[in-house]
Amino acid sequence: MNIKLLLRSGVVLALAAAVFFLTRQNPDAKINMESGVRMDLPEHVGSFTGTSNEVSESERVILPADTQFAKMLYASMGGAQINCQIVLSGGEKRSIHRPETCLPAQGWTKKSSQAIPVKLEDGRTLEVMKLVISRPVEVQPGVRKELTSLFLYWFIGKDITTPHHWYRILHTDWDRVVHGVSHRWAYVIVSAPVLEGFVPGGKNQDQTLAMLKEFIGEVAPEIMVSKK
Repeated sequence: MNIKLLLRSGVVLALAAAVFFLTRQNPDAKINMESGVRMDLPEHVGSFTGTSNEVSESERVILPADTQFAKMLYASMGGAQINCQIVLSGGEKRSIHRPETCLPAQGWTKKSSQAIPVKLEDGRTLEVMKLVISRPVEVQPGVRKELTSLFLYWFIGKDITTPHHWYRILHTDWDRVVHGVSHRWAYVIVSAPVLEGFVPGGKNQDQTLAMLKEFIGEVAPEIMVSKK
């Protein structure tokens, strides 16, 4: 076991425990209604054109009523498609969660997760979480194949972004304790299926990832108010 990793994990857990305790002493932190995201996805992103997607009934039922959504399905002339959505919390923390928690209910199995850098058009580098997920799909009666999808996301706060759920929680509780403020958070999801073997000319996993990174590089500066 890596000693440095154990020490680092111990420090993070100790800080989290301390912040958790102190947060309990300040339960009435003021909610800052400012956010670090624009809830207005552009109609065009590079060679992709978007059409609005409706919020599902399950999302409306499960999440608090003051949760805000922006959802678009983007398509290129070449037939590629990218799903992009933003979820912005209201007054309750439970609006925002790790997407991994709801993917199994949709039939997806997580194969791997990794934080990766994405170069943005404005020169910044954004760290996002990359999930490789899969589920069986019926391609014709009685014939099923495993479909892989790439699912990239990151959290946006006021002047901060992170791909890590634990860091978002720690930062939120720190602000509650030190500044007496509870910030709103959003998360952005950008995803696409790996269509190699499913459609003629379908992209493989590396090509799909390159497409998503290029898309994020263009869309992120458009929607992020955060300077970091």
